[in-house]
Amino acid sequence: METDKPGLLSLAKLLKARGIKHLVVSPGSRNAPVVSVFCNDPFFNCLVIVDERSAAYFALGMALSLQKPVAIVCTSGSAALNYAPAVAEAFYQKVPLLVLTADRPVEWIDQGDGQTIRQKEVFKNYVKASYELPERIHSRDELWYNDRLISEALNACLLPQPGPVHLNLPFIEPLYGFPLDSAHQPKAINTLQTRNLISSEQLSEINTIWQQSKKKMILVGQQHPDHTTKNWLVKLAKDPSVVILTETTSNLNHPSFIQTIDRNLAVIGKDTKNYEPDLLISFGGRVVSKKIKAFLRQTEIKNHWHIDPVDFQMDTFQHLSLGIPVKPADFLEAFVPRLQDGSGDFASHWQAVNACSKVLHQEFLNSAPWSDIVAFKTIFKELPHHYTLHLANSTPVRYAQLFDFESEIKCFSNRGTSGIDGCTSTAAGACFAKEEPTLLITGDLAFYYDSNALWNKHLSPMLRIIVINNQGGGIFRFIDGPEKTGLLENYFEARHQTSAKPLAEMNQLNYLEASNLDELHEQLPVFFAPSKRPVILEIKTPPETSSEQLKQYFSYIAASKV
Repeated sequence: METDKPGLLSLAKLLKARGIKHLVVSPGSRNAPVVSVFCNDPFFNCLVIVDERSAAYFALGMALSLQKPVAIVCTSGSAALNYAPAVAEAFYQKVPLLVLTADRPVEWIDQGDGQTIRQKEVFKNYVKASYELPERIHSRDELWYNDRLISEALNACLLPQPGPVHLNLPFIEPLYGFPLDSAHQPKAINTLQTRNLISSEQLSEINTIWQQSKKKMILVGQQHPDHTTKNWLVKLAKDPSVVILTETTSNLNHPSFIQTIDRNLAVIGKDTKNYEPDLLISFGGRVVSKKIKAFLRQTEIKNHWHIDPVDFQMDTFQHLSLGIPVKPADFLEAFVPRLQDGSGDFASHWQAVNACSKVLHQEFLNSAPWSDIVAFKTIFKELPHHYTLHLANSTPVRYAQLFDFESEIKCFSNRGTSGIDGCTSTAAGACFAKEEPTLLITGDLAFYYDSNALWNKHLSPMLRIIVINNQGGGIFRFIDGPEKTGLLENYFEARHQTSAKPLAEMNQLNYLEASNLDELHEQLPVFFAPSKRPVILEIKTPPETSSEQLKQYFSYIAASKV
């Protein structure tokens, strides 16, 4: 053969055939063959990000925005392990990430050689599939096997639902100076994407259950914006026996939907009889609200249907009676036209609570002192409608659930694993890929934890980052337990006096600061104005006041009844 890297050249050609052009590369030596082949081909868009953990999250953000596979490429050894958090997030959020890890020859594993660890199937619990390509190819059959594995990997990355796939690539030396092309044209093995359909008999069966149910609740978790799904849900919301609960990350905003679950449950309190469904239908990814999980788990629900092409047996609320393995939009398209409107007052009970909670929400915020919740109120009020919103864990994504979003703002968050690592890198990658104004709201610990996200020459000038700096992990002041230990500030909250300003200056980002409401009003127009560089706005809030205000917020709402 004219090259000793025919398997790698097949990989490049098969990626080109699929239109997979984005690669995020972290420098190294063992991955030099991948860099040489891909980065010398003008078809591929190769980005260099040194920190592998940040690089993987950046690629995750790109894939989220593009809804297409993005590849990440690293050298051997611990470099691959740094991919693990983003790979796990991609797995649970169903994002198509192609993980390419260069490796040493298999005969040198566990033989004391440098940068040599057990990389084969290292992500096996958090990827849809793992493959290791042959390190040596001496025959047509071996080349056929190599090409077949690549096609299998690319198909697995997208079907039946997207997700990460790992390709481990052992390379023998030489790593440099080999021919970058070959006459071999690998055969692509594609997969036909089909729709699972529900038969008329099955639709009739579940329609009977629907008609017999007097109180129907549809709960939507995290998902991409989907106008088809939204339109069907709007039709269902006209049924007085149906209530539709969504979250900020559901990307479903409509006046007939209940968007603020936690504050509505605070109004309902313990007298839940009129608000408990006898039929629950759920779909989408992770649900942020712990309150709705607790509410539904302790409720006697006769039927719970979960709709998902793959995870249809997920029993989050402990009442699952029927898994429906189809896409939610396909299910609604087949099911809704067959329905007759129900009767009753289930929806009106929830809508009355929702109207009450809106009034109480506004009353409380009108008199609340400077704190986290006031900062969020001001940000969301001033947020331009054309921005895409990214919410970091832990408190930003939870605060957002308390506010109604009337415009079609797209919202994303790393709720697959719900970790604080990589939130900034993900938003940066999403902004770069789509080239549209993007706002990340992050807490201080999440921001500092992912500070290498700013050490990145691919940051878009349309990226905006708000850092809510309450001097530590504010979430630990809200949940029960940490304060009782006597170790809150040092071991849970991780109290600090760090500022984002030096990080902004070091990475040549514009920096703004606000320490009170007047300063925030003054800075937001400047912050959102077009600029030649990304902008960080650090909002400093008092931790004790912020935690106390959130507790008072829920107490105030719970004290009033419909």
